[in-house]
Amino acid sequence: MAMASTKPREAGPFPPASRTRRWRPSLAHILIAVAAVLAFVLNLVALQDNASTTLVAVADGPIAAGTAFSEEEIRLVPVPTDFAGLDSLLTKSQLPAVEGWIVDRPIGAGGVIESSVVVEPGAPSGLRSMSIPINPEHAAGGAIRAGDRVDVISVSDEDATFVATDVGVISVASGDSDAFGAASDYFVVVGVDASQALVLAKAMASGSVELLRSTGAPPVGTDLGS
Repeated sequence: MAMASTKPREAGPFPPASRTRRWRPSLAHILIAVAAVLAFVLNLVALQDNASTTLVAVADGPIAAGTAFSEEEIRLVPVPTDFAGLDSLLTKSQLPAVEGWIVDRPIGAGGVIESSVVVEPGAPSGLRSMSIPINPEHAAGGAIRAGDRVDVISVSDEDATFVATDVGVISVASGDSDAFGAASDYFVVVGVDASQALVLAKAMASGSVELLRSTGAPPVGTDLGS
């Protein structure tokens, strides 16, 4: 019967190699990593999309011609910034400037709104604009400015009558001065209703008119003449 060797084992120059345990990612780790990469990609695409589109106005429902434009009647949709017709469309940045302007032709539901569709009203509050040609000497010495209130007096055959009072001034055109220093083509544009327009037209045709700057003045207490 063979006897087991009792001779000690000689140590070699290197210890026996130990087996290294390799880490293997689990399915949960893989899914988390994929989700993080996907979120990054989607955020990048969204940022690129936002930078390459412009929001334009689209009618939420039918808009009739002659109505005042309102942001409540539209919705915004993205359009590529390189779209050929973008310059003609009403964009989000333009909306505050055209609020209350007039829609000059009907727009169907879902229709893209062109910037030319909304036009500035002739006068505020649904009034009409009317020009009163006058010499500055008869218009408070030419001191009338846009935003002022004026009263209009008709002078004919030594009779003077108020034909309009507390009328709002929309704009003033001073014209150029001639060789003698007198202003030419001076006129005041006022906002009037239909009745006031007829009265003022009659006054200008039948005689001369005087414009009084009445900004801040109390109302005229006399009845208006015709």
